[in-house]
Parts: sequence; structure tokens; C-alpha cells
Amino acid sequence: MRRRPLACLMLLLFLILQLIPADRMIRSAGIVEKCKGQVTGTVTYRQHQKENMQLTLADCQIESGGSVQHADQLLVTLTDDTEYPVGSVLSLSGTVYPIEEKRNPGQFDGKLYYGAKKIAGTVYGENVHILTVHPSPVRESLLQLKKRLSDVYESAADEKTAGLLKSMILGDKSSLDAEIKELYQENGIAHVLAISGLHVSLLGLGLYRLLRRGTGHFLLAGIPTIVLLLAYGYLTGTSVSTVRAVVMCVLFILAEILGRTYDMLTGLALSGLLITVLMPLQLRQSAFYLSFGAVLAIALIAPVWKLYGIWQKKVGQSVGISLAILFVTFPALLDAFYQYPVYSILLNLLVIPLMTAVMAAGLFCGMAGMCWLPAGKAGAWICSLIFGIYENAGRRLLKLPGAVLVTGQPERWKVVCYYMILTGSLMVWYREKHRKKYSSRPERFCPDRKVLAGSLMALALGMMFLCVRPQNQMFEVTMLDVGQGDGIFLKSPGGTTFLVDGGSSSVSSVGTYRILPFLKSKGYRKIDYVLISHMDKDHISGIMEITEVGTGIGTAVLPWVREKDDAYKNMEQILKDAGTKILYMGAGDRLASETMEVTCLWPEKGLPWEDRNELSMVVMAEYGDFQMLFTGDIGPRAEAALVKNGVLEDVEVLKTAHHGSRYSSSEAFLKEIKPEVSLVSCSAANRYGHPGVETLERLDDVGSRIFITKDSGAITILTDGHEVRVSEYLKKNL
Repeated sequence: MRRRPLACLMLLLFLILQLIPADRMIRSAGIVEKCKGQVTGTVTYRQHQKENMQLTLADCQIESGGSVQHADQLLVTLTDDTEYPVGSVLSLSGTVYPIEEKRNPGQFDGKLYYGAKKIAGTVYGENVHILTVHPSPVRESLLQLKKRLSDVYESAADEKTAGLLKSMILGDKSSLDAEIKELYQENGIAHVLAISGLHVSLLGLGLYRLLRRGTGHFLLAGIPTIVLLLAYGYLTGTSVSTVRAVVMCVLFILAEILGRTYDMLTGLALSGLLITVLMPLQLRQSAFYLSFGAVLAIALIAPVWKLYGIWQKKVGQSVGISLAILFVTFPALLDAFYQYPVYSILLNLLVIPLMTAVMAAGLFCGMAGMCWLPAGKAGAWICSLIFGIYENAGRRLLKLPGAVLVTGQPERWKVVCYYMILTGSLMVWYREKHRKKYSSRPERFCPDRKVLAGSLMALALGMMFLCVRPQNQMFEVTMLDVGQGDGIFLKSPGGTTFLVDGGSSSVSSVGTYRILPFLKSKGYRKIDYVLISHMDKDHISGIMEITEVGTGIGTAVLPWVREKDDAYKNMEQILKDAGTKILYMGAGDRLASETMEVTCLWPEKGLPWEDRNELSMVVMAEYGDFQMLFTGDIGPRAEAALVKNGVLEDVEVLKTAHHGSRYSSSEAFLKEIKPEVSLVSCSAANRYGHPGVETLERLDDVGSRIFITKDSGAITILTDGHEVRVSEYLKKNL
């Protein structure tokens, strides 16, 4: 490493930036809340989507309510498909939204992702006017080429193949089939869908070698290839993996032109330093870890296999490289996706060798299709055949036992321990390499295979250590921030899991983007019990999603009602189709699990149908001396009946009814239960005025500590049955 100062500098910067909290690195853009206003900015990029146009505006100014805000970049969505040229200065009216922060464990961190791209907010614009144009013919020509290639793929291929080709070759995922995307991710071959080093290397180095053979000259082959690589990087959106691959390919070509030796680690470090200077937050993204980690593994570990004389044949080399990449990137994979596809190495032995063919056929489809569409269709047919092989193989592997190992997000100290093991393994491997270098007869040198076996065993144990999540012997409750809705996760000390409601009227696909990521981040692939208080959308939409995508639900518990409306019958049918056992609970029914118990207090069986909210299932969860009351959306009539029936008692925690509505949580009701802690689930921008000021005052009057998801994000309660600890995701533990 003494001869690689750039690599040492990059490693030092990387470690320092990992110690700085990400929120301190995100520049404040001044956009703190949704507003309507007039936006001006310069078009730097344009992306066609299915039903709209997406523009990136730079040097933006936002005029709203008499104030002016400035932003580096804004992402603008327009409903029309007008192609505003790159370099155009636009003025448009619209609604400006701040980038949403991560509000739940496992949730996608939009603030970090867009902050790394220096995007301050999103705009849904209209009434667009071009103020002036500063022509950028090269960039505009590249985007026009991208549009033409996209049109060819849509004309030459079926919808599924076209979406894959646009994603793989153009970096455009807007037409990608959601089911196929999920299939590739579950199988660990999602790298096919992203513009990665593999794509850039196949394109750039393939062209370079072709020109070398044709011209016989390094310079004549290198300069056109470098220009093409830079243009391709812009055309596909300059992702971190693309920038890394383009820089490394350019350095390789320049080294050959200048007659110098190319060093992979130095090239990797230089690309990393460039990204650090231009986009430092990218160093906190999973894409950076995975892209740079894969190349680092090839540079550092692949030579070890050669030293020991293993995995030297063609298939063996693929296995060796895959294992090397796995050793380096395994913690990053678990940290980003909370799961590992067990058979991904086997599938990649099929996928990667065919990538050259599918890339060549895809490029031929696009380029030839612009001249003569039937020729493009021939290339599309080849791509469709290969994608079909990928899909069939992936579906078959997912049917095998243990295909996907859900591990949850590994703890930071475990990750540090694992990389200490990996560093130690590298040190002993390179010590053997050093011994060979200075051996008197290096051609007859035999490295100590016990060293290799021992270090591989240590790495395997380290990977197992990352995957193991010791059972927390506490009763855990997490009220997820689902916007305007309810979604509460419970885990008993014995590991039994419950989900009380799960839906939202303000967050679309709340099951896919908030509930499921939370479950995976905690290491859960299924839920033992789902309790549904009533059938309003803001309590069931997420449950319907996770049921339909195949997330295992052991038993669904529904409120006992005399009359079932259409929403109730529809939910029953969805659960039955998924093979979920259904139980019905009314007042007096109990559900026991190890040392905890769930008792239904409401509704009484046989009550006539009047109001869905008033018939919400009310349950009491008990563990030791701890009691928590879940109240659904009940109103004053149900509360009065519960008080009259004498079934209420003091509780430690109250799930406040109906999102804190001023009509619920009456004074008489609260005096019966005297909650020490009250949780309210609602969105900041709800139109109902939740939580009501009157409700908050009544809760305060009985001495209850109030936590609201719109302010706290997810709220977690841990108890041993006696003491209660509350933590807020967006704040420090209390």
C-alpha cells in the first residue's frame, strides 16, 4: 500500500465519512414544508416516464408567499410530454414538496438518496414557460438518442422485454415490470437491471479492443472509446456505479495509450476520490458499498485463489470471483436489503456469462432498429429468450427450501467485527504471498493451506454471526408512522408477532414501502397474528398488500359483527385466498401467547350494524404488570358502553382512538383507564385536524405523556412487564 497513496487516502476519507452522521452531511435546502409557488430553473436532464415527463432543474429559485428560496436542484414532474431542451431556463407554477425523511426502521431514506444527488425537493409543475435557452447540443443530442432507442425497444420488443432493455442499457426503470423487478431482487441478480461496471466494461472495453484490432493504434482506438464512455455515462444518468466504471475504464485506456501499467486499486481509489469531491453523500449509499466493494474484492481476493491454485478453470473462476465479492459485500447486502438470496451464486453462474450476449443483442436491437425495425426485432427476440431463461431459473430457485434468508438489519458492531475478521484474513493470505515472493524457489513454493482453510472458516462463522439475531426478552410495541392510518407491530418475549391494523389513506402502497421493509429490517418474513379493528382503508390497505404479495400471515383476527358489509366480505375473501386462518373476536374472547394475553373488550356479540368505527375491535394486551389498550376508531358511544360495562382499568399505554379525533377519548373514558403514555397515529397534513386540541388537553389532564407519529416517526415501547421505555425514531431515546 506504500506505493498506492491514492488508495490509502481514499480509505482514510471513507472511514472518516462513515463516522459523521449522515444528517449532518445533508445540506439544508430551505424547503421544509409543502408549498405552492413559482419555480424557475435550468434544465440539465430529461427523462420520459410512462405518463409524464421528469426534468432535473438546476440553480432553482422558488417564490412562494412573498418569500424566495434557492435550491441546487429540483426534480420536476410534468403531465405533458413536451421535450424542453437541455439548457432551457423554465418558469413554472406548481406544488413543491420537501424530500421525505426516513420515518420508520427499514424505510427507504429519500432524504439521503436525493441529498446525495443534491436534489432539494420535488415539484409537480404546470403552466410551463421557456424564459430563455442556453443551447447544449451535445447533451440534447444524447437525450434525443436515448428517446429514439427507447422508442425502438418499445416497438421491437414485448412490454416486459422492452422494460428490461431500457433499464439495462439506458438506465430507465420507469417501464420495468414490478413483478420482474421483485423477482430479480429476490434472486440476487438485480445488478442486471442497473448500469454497472459490468455493462460499462462490456461496452467500453469491447469497443476499445475492437478498434484496436481494426486500427492497430492505441490512440485511434482509445480517444473514440473515451468519448463514447463519457457520453454513455451522461445518457444513462451518471449513477455512482456508472461513474466508477467510466473513470476506471478511461484510466485503463489512458494507461495503455501512455504505455503505463494500469493498477486496479489506484483506479478504484481515483474514482472514489472524484465521487467524494463531487458527491460526498454517495459514500453513505448502498450502491457505493456494493459497486466499490465488488471491485475491491476482485482486486484483493481473486489473486489469493491464484496463489493457492484453486478455482482456476473457467467455471471455477466465476465461483471464486462470486465468493470474493460475497465476502466483501455481504454486510452491505444485509444492511441494504435485510435478506440474502441463498442460491444467488448458482444463478449468477448462468446470468453473468449470458450478459455479453444480451448486451450485444440489446445494443444491436436499438441501433439496427433505428435503421430498419425488423432487424431490431431479431435482436429483441434474442434478448427475450435470454430474459426468459433468467426468469424461469429465478422462479424455480425461489421454490427451493430456504431460497431467501431474511436476516434483518445487522447491528453496526457486528459489521465492524466481521470486517476485522476479513482484514485479518487478508493479512494472513498476503503474508503467504509475500513468502512466495521471497522464496528461494518460488516455482516450487506451496502456501500453507491450513491458513486458507482457517481464514475461510472464520469468515463463514462471521457471516453466520451477522445473520443471527438473538431474541429480545422484552415485550416490544412499535407504532409505525404510516401517515394517516394505523399500523402497530407487537412482539412477545417468546417471539410471537402481531400486527394490529395496517393501512393508510395518505401514503400509497404503505404495505410495500413501510410495513414490509420494517418487518424485514427486524428479521421477520411472516406475521403470526394480524388483528383488524375494522375495515376502513386507513386500517387495512397495507394488510391487503402484504397478503397479496405472499407475506405469510398465520392467523387473521377479525371483529365479530352480526352484519358484514362489502369491505368486510372482500377482506375475508383475500385472507381465504391466501390460505390464512381466520378467527373472530367479540367481547370476552381471549387470545393467549406464552406469557402475554390479548383480551377483546368490544364489540359485544349480536350488536346491530350502525357505524363501522363504533364497532371497531377494542383489545387489551397484557404482559406481566404491563397493559396496553388498542381502541381502533371507536367514538363516544362505544367508549360510553365500555365505561358502563365496567371492563376498563388503568393501563400503561393507550392507542388513542380515531387518530386523536376530538370526538373520541372522552373525559369519562380517560378517567377509567388513566394512561401513563398515549400514542397517536396521524399525518402532518391530514384534513381532519387530527389530533384534536381538545383530545390532547384531556390526555394532558389525566397526566398522560403524549407521542404523535407525525412528530416522532415510529414510536417504540419496550417493557419487561414492569418498567416501560419509550423511544422516538426521529428523536433521541427518552
